[in-house]
Amino acid sequence: MRAPRELLRRLLSDLPVKVICLSAAVIMFLFNRINSLSDRFVSVPLTVDVPAGFALASAYPRTVRITLRGEEASINAILEEDLEASVSLEDRRDPGVYRTAVRVERRGTALDVEPLEVRVDPQEISFTLEPLLERRVDVAPDIKGVPAYGYELAGYELSPRAAVLRGPRSRVQAASTLLTEEVDLTGRTGPFTLRVRIVMPDTLLSLAGDPFVEFKASIKEAVVSRRFEDVEVVVLDAAAGLKPAEELPAGSVQVQGSQLAVEALQTGQVRLVVEGHSIRRTGTWTLPTRPEVPSSVTVLDWSPKELTVLFGGPVR
Repeated sequence: MRAPRELLRRLLSDLPVKVICLSAAVIMFLFNRINSLSDRFVSVPLTVDVPAGFALASAYPRTVRITLRGEEASINAILEEDLEASVSLEDRRDPGVYRTAVRVERRGTALDVEPLEVRVDPQEISFTLEPLLERRVDVAPDIKGVPAYGYELAGYELSPRAAVLRGPRSRVQAASTLLTEEVDLTGRTGPFTLRVRIVMPDTLLSLAGDPFVEFKASIKEAVVSRRFEDVEVVVLDAAAGLKPAEELPAGSVQVQGSQLAVEALQTGQVRLVVEGHSIRRTGTWTLPTRPEVPSSVTVLDWSPKELTVLFGGPVR
């Protein structure tokens, strides 16, 4: 009996000191353990489950920040795709604003990692639910640039010319014409066809169907007109020895053609002709005029249409 009592007496002697020492040891162990843990930050996509017949009508973060705290080797081995952040609104039955907690699910390499502390930021997010609406909206090309010099856009076709827009009711109703990605005409000299994507004006909107349309452009030479003044008037095929007794007045000719052809035309290449093959004697004759121009352009108008000319014999 004496030995057990002696052992108990020794165990109980200085008990407060022993308790303090033990507590200090535990605290030191925990402190050392905490200091040995590391933090890792990852961003993962946020999945939002929406009830049927509804759509999200307010902006929300598409990613959340997750903090992993644990042993460095263990948390560095976790793949980002094995962390899933989600919010569920499927139990909501009415339109409105709801604040909901973000849930993080661990899978694959994130399972069975201990110790592991997982924190998410933000922890809660507000969402606005509205009834889902679909509506046909016109589509137009977003045309940029100009064709090569001397060419122009003669027309275009877009197929289809409308798309079905879907999303929260207020935003779908506010949408007007949908634009495509940019269609660049810079330097074009001929027709071309492109398949271009429809651009969503709002990240909360989407299309019910193919997000692409076909754009067909007709690029042709630009057609311009120009009037040439002080055009020379000449008499052809008059009888031998007969010629105008006075200097003929100048005329004017208006031509039309491609911009390049018209700009290349020189004044000396344009003239008015008086046919004199019927003139067999001297006197005053009223004769029609006709324009002469290169075949690359077309005559729209000229003046004068006829000319009164005094014909005389050769001047000696």
